[in-house]
Amino acid sequence: MEQVLYSLPDGWEWQTIEEVAQIGVDRGFVPTPDSEGNVPFIGMTDIDQETGQKSTYELRNFDDVKKGYTKFQRDAVLFAKITPCTENNKTALIDNVDGGFATTEVFPIHALDSVEPKYLLHFFRSPSVRRFLIDHMEGATGRQRVPLKALKSVSVPVCGLKEQKRIVEKLDALLTRIDTAIEHLQESVTLKNNLLQSALDGQFAVIAERMTIESLAEVKGGKRLPKGQKLSDEETEHPYIRVADFTDKGTIDLSGIKYISKEIHEQIKCYVISKDDLYISIAGTIGKTGFVPPELDGANLTENAAKLVIRDKQQLDLSYLYLFTLTSDFSAQAGLATKTVAQPKLALTRLSKIEIPMCSLKEQKLLVSTIEALKSKIHDAEAVLLGKIEDLNSLKASILDSAFKGEL
Repeated sequence: MEQVLYSLPDGWEWQTIEEVAQIGVDRGFVPTPDSEGNVPFIGMTDIDQETGQKSTYELRNFDDVKKGYTKFQRDAVLFAKITPCTENNKTALIDNVDGGFATTEVFPIHALDSVEPKYLLHFFRSPSVRRFLIDHMEGATGRQRVPLKALKSVSVPVCGLKEQKRIVEKLDALLTRIDTAIEHLQESVTLKNNLLQSALDGQFAVIAERMTIESLAEVKGGKRLPKGQKLSDEETEHPYIRVADFTDKGTIDLSGIKYISKEIHEQIKCYVISKDDLYISIAGTIGKTGFVPPELDGANLTENAAKLVIRDKQQLDLSYLYLFTLTSDFSAQAGLATKTVAQPKLALTRLSKIEIPMCSLKEQKLLVSTIEALKSKIHDAEAVLLGKIEDLNSLKASILDSAFKGEL
C-alpha cells in the first residue's frame, strides 16, 4: 500500500492484510440462533462513525438472514466498502457477540493471533488507509465500492503484541478525551441554535393580531415538466429550480441548477418565480423556505414547491414572512411539527389558511433587524465552535496516522 509505505521503527515490519487477518469467516462457521431462532444483525446505521463502536444491533430471524447477508465472528472489524459510508468512517469492532450477520456492504476482517483486534480497528479508521481504499473504489458515481482486491493490497505496520496493546490503550485514552470535547462543543452549538429558535418564537408570540397567508399573499404552485421532457445541464436562458436546490440557509444553491429549453419554457412559462417571492417546498422535504437570488429571477419552479407572492409590500415585509416560516408556530399550523407520520405533501389550501402574527411594517422591519442581529452573533459563535471541532477532528486523524508510524 504505497500511501503508508514509510520507514518503520526497529522491530516493526510491513505485513499484508492476509498475513495478519482473515477476510470473511472460518469455513463452515454458522452463527448460532438463540432459543427464539434469532441472531444478531448489524446494519450500517448501527455503526457509530465517530467512535468505531457498534452502538446497537437488532435481532433477526435466522431463516430470514442466513442467505444473502454477510457473516461475522467475534472480534470482527466491519469495514464499510460503499460510498459514502467509507468516507464517513463506518468501521466498527464487534467484540460483544459470538457471531451474527451484517449488511453486505461491509468487509468482515478477523485479526489473527499476531494482531490485536482493536489495533486492526484503529488501523482501518486511520485517514491514510481510508484514503488509499477510497482512491481504489470502483463502480458508478454515487454507488462506488471498495473492491476485494484493493483490500487485499493493504499492508499493515506490525509491531509486537505488547507494543500493540500499549498503542491501543494510548489511542483509546486520547481519542476518548477528544470525542468528549467534540461532544461538548456540539452541545454548545445545539444550545445556541435552540436560543435562536426560542428568541424567534418569542418575538412572534407577543403579537396579538393574526391574518391568514391568503389574505396577504397569493399562493401558487410550480409546474412539472411536460411528459417525456427532461432537465438539462446545458445552460439556457431558462433555469428550473428543484427542491434539491433549496439550502438550509434560506436561499438557492446555484452549483447544481438544471435548465430547460425555450420550447419547454413556453409550455410552462406561467409557473415562474421572482426575486420578490418566497418559495416553500411542499413535497419531498417539506417546509424549506427561502429567497430567490437575482440570478434566478424569472426561473421556472418545480411542482414540488409553491411561491408566496405578497399582495401589498407596504403591508407585509418579505423577510418578516420568511422568519415566520422558521417559527414553531408555522410548523405546527403546517402540520410539520408531528414527525410520527410522514406527510406526503403540504396542500396549498392548508398553506393558504396558516395565520401570521401581524404588526405594522415598521414593527416588522424592527423585528427582522433584531433577529438578524442575534443570528449574526450566534453564527459567529457557532463558526468558532465548528472551527474547534474541525481542529479536534484533524488532531484525531493526526494521532491515528502517527500511531502506525511508531510515533505515539
